[in-house]
Amino acid sequence: MMRRFFSGVLCAALMFVSASAAAQAYPSRPIRFISPFPPGGGTDLVSRILQPRMMELLGQQIVLEHKTGAGGVIGIDLGAKAAADGYTILVANNTVVTAPSLGKTPYDAVKDFAPIGTVGSTAVALAVHPSFAAKSVAELVAMARAQPGKLSYSSCGNGSAMHLAGELFKHVAKVEILHVPYRGCAPAIVDGVSGQVPVLFNTITNTSAQAKGGRLRVLALASPTRSKVDSATPVISESAGFEGYNADIWFGLLAPAGTPPAIVQRLNAVLEAALKTEEVRGRLEAQLFDVRGSTPGEFATLIREDLARWSKLVKDASIKGE
Repeated sequence: MMRRFFSGVLCAALMFVSASAAAQAYPSRPIRFISPFPPGGGTDLVSRILQPRMMELLGQQIVLEHKTGAGGVIGIDLGAKAAADGYTILVANNTVVTAPSLGKTPYDAVKDFAPIGTVGSTAVALAVHPSFAAKSVAELVAMARAQPGKLSYSSCGNGSAMHLAGELFKHVAKVEILHVPYRGCAPAIVDGVSGQVPVLFNTITNTSAQAKGGRLRVLALASPTRSKVDSATPVISESAGFEGYNADIWFGLLAPAGTPPAIVQRLNAVLEAALKTEEVRGRLEAQLFDVRGSTPGEFATLIREDLARWSKLVKDASIKGE
């Protein structure tokens, strides 16, 4: 019995030494960043801004690969099923949790990943055409209640963060507004600017640029608190009845489940160090990201809570994906 005990202790010690040695040698070859969305979007921006500084800190090349399709699910699943050795990192946004809340996915958002840390968030904006009568969230709600089913809003697509932001708005306000999904944020902006669909939930980056040119009017941001990079714009949660409203899009780095904890901690430390540099933070804030790092544990909690929150909304509001 004692022999078995000491044998078990020895095995555990050898495993610990082996894992520690692997972590100390890490990284010994190039690392792969997987972006599940095409170039030009939020995950691509985050990837390209982090890439050079993290390469410098890790002393290894980081190769960015776009693995797109199925609304991000293909790339997310590739990240989940990669070898758990720290050499494949998923640059993720909250599609990781919104996709499974809308239907079955080939990955488990909680069990299949080892969270590394958050990068920050970007807001979804509620905007209208300049000719639209409502000048505030309260006025928009009043218009929707006076004309049930007559108003419509556009989003960047079925199941997108913007779609869920709009459906959460309808659910909380208890109003009926028709959802008009587009195949991407750009065409939705075009029809918003033209007045074709005068109410829209779109990215803060897209709406801010158009608002500065007088082609859209931003009523509020779908964030729990005012953005550090756009503090003058109100948030929906400030309006009566919308307390706690939150449809922020978060971004973070995920490794496959089973990645050695020492490697996860190393990557988290490097990510945190990169986010503290003036260059990385400045470039992210210039793109209207609120920079917020986290521990792996804090990121894991965010994933669990967001999955539960969006799954409840989808069920309660009978929201459909595609």
